Amino acid sequence: MRTAKRVDFHLDLTHAAYGLAGEAGEFVDSVKKHQIYNKELDKENLLEEIGDILWYTALAAEVLGANLGDIAKSNVAKLQKRYPEKYTDLLANERLDKL
Repeated sequence: MRTAKRVDFHLDLTHAAYGLAGEAGEFVDSVKKHQIYNKELDKENLLEEIGDILWYTALAAEVLGANLGDIAKSNVAKLQKRYPEKYTDLLANERLDKL
């Protein structure tokens, strides 16, 4: 977080949200150029964008007072409940984790 421009809760959260949206857009744009315009897949750029997405994700977690490890564990538990064996479209629609 030493590289984050910290101001206050609302501005820091907005910074994280805008950053996530922007970096996700850059990731999507790189995939678009490959799939739509037949450019060579720029894997190095995609990995860089993932790194930027992770940075903004870490900022969002920090601003919200959460731990990334705990968030990841919670997400895994949610998905294990939703898909006890494996993914299916039926289970995706049933959302067993919301019952």
